[in-house]
Amino acid sequence: MKSPAFTGRADELGEILRSIDPANVERAKSRTHLITGLGGVGKTELVKQVAHALSEKPDWFPGGVIFIDLFGYNREHSLSPERAVISLLHSLGVAEEIIPDDLQSKVRLYRSILAAYASHGRRILVIIDNASSVDRVSELLPTDDSSVSLVTSRHVLDIGARVHELAALTPSSAVDLLRKSITIARGETDRRVDEDVSSSYLLAWLCGHLPLALQIVASVLADTPRRPVSSLVTSLQNAHNRLDELQREQKAVRAAFDLSYELLNEEEKRVLGFISFSPGTDISTLAAAHLVDVPEGRVERVFVALSRAHLVEQGNLWGRWRLHDLVRLYALEAVAELPGQEEGVIRLFDFYLQYSREAAEALRGGTAGDIFSSRESALEWLDAEYQNLIEAVNISARQQGLYAYAAEIPHRLARYLNERRLFSDWKEIMEVSLAVLEDLGHSYHMANALDSLGMACRELHQLSSSVSYHRRAVGAARDLGDGHVLAMYLNNMGASLLAAHDSQGALDAHVEAANLFREEEDVLGFARASDNAACALRDMGRPEEAIAMHEKAAQVFRGSNAPESEARTLTHLGCTLMDLGRFDDAVAAHRRSVMLFTDLSLKGVSAHVLINLSNALRMKGDLADSLSALDDALAILDELGDTLGKGRALNQRGLIYSDLGGFDQAVASLTESARILSDFDGLVDTGYAFANLGRLYGMHHQPAEALRFLKKASAIFSHCNAMNDVRIVDNLIGLMSLLTSKDERSDV
Repeated sequence: MKSPAFTGRADELGEILRSIDPANVERAKSRTHLITGLGGVGKTELVKQVAHALSEKPDWFPGGVIFIDLFGYNREHSLSPERAVISLLHSLGVAEEIIPDDLQSKVRLYRSILAAYASHGRRILVIIDNASSVDRVSELLPTDDSSVSLVTSRHVLDIGARVHELAALTPSSAVDLLRKSITIARGETDRRVDEDVSSSYLLAWLCGHLPLALQIVASVLADTPRRPVSSLVTSLQNAHNRLDELQREQKAVRAAFDLSYELLNEEEKRVLGFISFSPGTDISTLAAAHLVDVPEGRVERVFVALSRAHLVEQGNLWGRWRLHDLVRLYALEAVAELPGQEEGVIRLFDFYLQYSREAAEALRGGTAGDIFSSRESALEWLDAEYQNLIEAVNISARQQGLYAYAAEIPHRLARYLNERRLFSDWKEIMEVSLAVLEDLGHSYHMANALDSLGMACRELHQLSSSVSYHRRAVGAARDLGDGHVLAMYLNNMGASLLAAHDSQGALDAHVEAANLFREEEDVLGFARASDNAACALRDMGRPEEAIAMHEKAAQVFRGSNAPESEARTLTHLGCTLMDLGRFDDAVAAHRRSVMLFTDLSLKGVSAHVLINLSNALRMKGDLADSLSALDDALAILDELGDTLGKGRALNQRGLIYSDLGGFDQAVASLTESARILSDFDGLVDTGYAFANLGRLYGMHHQPAEALRFLKKASAIFSHCNAMNDVRIVDNLIGLMSLLTSKDERSDV
């Protein structure tokens, strides 16, 4: 064997070497190791590296290493078991004239020689490359207690072996392979990979991080030393010719896949081809059954066969399957002329639409459907499928015959995306839906899309856009003459106006909404609008009136078994109670709110309520409990990737550390809070973080630093039209200015 190429698989090499270490072999349950994976993933190069590494460990296999390539995936060159045993006997030095005639006698001779070598302390390692089936390799495996064999295959073979599955390389290992391959060919002076790292990572991604493809592009770059990496990236970005580009002399990605594809039966080829044009990065067995139009159990059996051939990969959960990017391109080509593709897409999108409808109903607490037994089961399905649903929306929006899916699916997803705090996704797919609906001229659904966009933008703190969308939705509802819809849109617009610090506008919208809900005899709608109106009253400095309205709304929700609405109202009540200094009552309200949101599996919302609870506990003087509640909130926010919530929580943590006398910890938390929140435009919370930093430095007799942060806070409050906060901070600025002047005079 020639010296192996760099493979980028140091971890896998180490694992295999540990497995065949004589110290471990004696304890191992199997002395056969199967290295398996997709064609081109680097199995052969890895076993060559194993053999090369063993040259530095002569005491491991004193009898040496014998290697045979069965060419199991090449019909023209594939070795029969008989020819393979003869080749191995030749490797062991057996003369042709003493090799027996029949296969079983050849196998017995081969195995007895291995056993004899082992008994004399000259254990041999047998490497069997490219085994396509059990019957092609089983006769070649040693049967004594000492010899070890390494087998490579694209299939998971039932040969009693320890299985080592190779996946595509990690992005960094893939780029490292490119770098070292070019360096081997061109020397250390060729630094194209390091000089354009971003293009190198993109090139590795376009190769699917597959070693065969990476070695091909490395060879192309080595042969064209003046060609920038970015130039090759441009050539490969066109998916239609990528497989054509990925070939070099005797190496070709398409050819490697051809060998595996030719062994499939017609049903396996059809399933592989159909899932290649499914949306998203993976597909469930059930969805694939609808796409291909065969029973679910039958599709599962096909998937298992395809995964044994490493043409599909098993997902993180059983029942989900994905394709390597280059296999997807190959499969798309293979089924280009296969009939029934359009019908398959319709069946798949119908499945997604039906399930998303019932999932949305389950999230609202409905029980009419028979697909999801609970709210939790609907959430589980949406967690697994929402990215596929989003891609289905994007695909259907580009094809007029599929517009209906792009128009409806976003509205079925909206509640889920809100609960999971995936606000950017919510906004993006609702924009797609709105564009399609405008083209179709569906006024009612357009108004609903505008209202949903307003809510998504509010959560993203794009407040001017939020208010604008809501105003358009309200105007459309007035034109439609639907009082109930108008009431809902007014209520949502009021929330955005309040976030934009237009308290009077918010109050007017909520009061009009409440009156319309009363006319429609919608008790829960009236309670929601009244609760929101109370929030506006609180913001206007009228907390006593607000509390009475909050409490009445909470009673309505409790009596109507509407726990989510009750929890939101209790949160509002807790904040208003804080304004009146009723900290014990505020703690009780927030604790019940957290409990209700947790029971509903609304983790993201519960994290924000925990911040409010922490604040109430801090004001009550329970600093230890306050910090504990905040730690719970931060754990959830980190899990969900909610940076806005984390920024707010860190602000609260800074205040707690300040109360505990931990100046450095307080500064660190508040500084990080201000940094995170500054990424959100027009956010009043950013002003609070800077103001708290200013107060902290002021309390520690550092007026110059205090002044710097307080001025930042004042500018943010002015921008947000939070004039009461401006007045408070400006008073502190005046005080710090006086102290700074005194310090300067003292220095003189």
